[in-house]
Amino acid sequence: MENRKALDFFRKMAATNNEENSVKLANNSDFTTLDAEFILKYVNSSTHILDLGAGTGLVVNKIYDKVEHIVAVEPFANFAKHIVQSNNITIVNETILNFLPSKQFDIITIFAVMHYFNEKEAIEIYERYYPCLKYGGKLIIKNQFGVSHDVLVDGYSEEQKSDYFAQYRHLQKEIEILDKIGYKNIEPFDIYPPECSRWNNTHFYAIVAEK
Repeated sequence: MENRKALDFFRKMAATNNEENSVKLANNSDFTTLDAEFILKYVNSSTHILDLGAGTGLVVNKIYDKVEHIVAVEPFANFAKHIVQSNNITIVNETILNFLPSKQFDIITIFAVMHYFNEKEAIEIYERYYPCLKYGGKLIIKNQFGVSHDVLVDGYSEEQKSDYFAQYRHLQKEIEILDKIGYKNIEPFDIYPPECSRWNNTHFYAIVAEK
C-alpha cells in the first residue's frame, strides 16, 4: 500500500515534533479557518460529524462548539493530543483504512488527506465510509487535485528532507470515482484564494458529495 509510505512520514513527524502546526508541511499553509468556515455551511447544533485524518485538530477545534458531536480519527496520539478535550469530541487513534464506526453520521469530512492514498486505496476508503453516512448526509473532501492530469510525488523531498508520497489525482477523476460508488449531487468548490495553491499543476478544491 502506498499509504504506508505516508504513514511512515507522519509517524516520524509525530515522534519528533510537538507543535500544533506541525501537520502543515509548508510555511504559512494553515488555511484551516477557511476550511472550518466551509464546513460550517453544512452543519447545525444537532449535526454529528466523522472527521477522518483529524491531525492536530486545526479544523475540529474551530467547529466542535457548533455541532452535537465529532468523532475525530487520527492514528498518531502525539498529534491528537492537541485536539480540544470536550464532552462532544471522541478521539479514535486508528488509521482510516482500519477504522469502521458503528453508527452513521450527518457529515463525513476528509481534509488534506486523500492525496496520501493511491487510487485503489481512495476507492476503498470512499466505499468503506459510504454506509457510514445517513441518507442525505454529505461527504466533504478538501484536497489538492491535479489540474490537467494526475500528479505523482514518490521519492525524496528536498523540502521535507524525507521520503514522501502523494498522488494528486485529477479533479474529474475523483468526481467520477465518487459517482461510480453511488454518491450523488457531487459538486466541486474552489474555496481558497488563488495564491493558496503553490504549484501550477495542482489546485486546492473541496468536493461535496451526498448519499
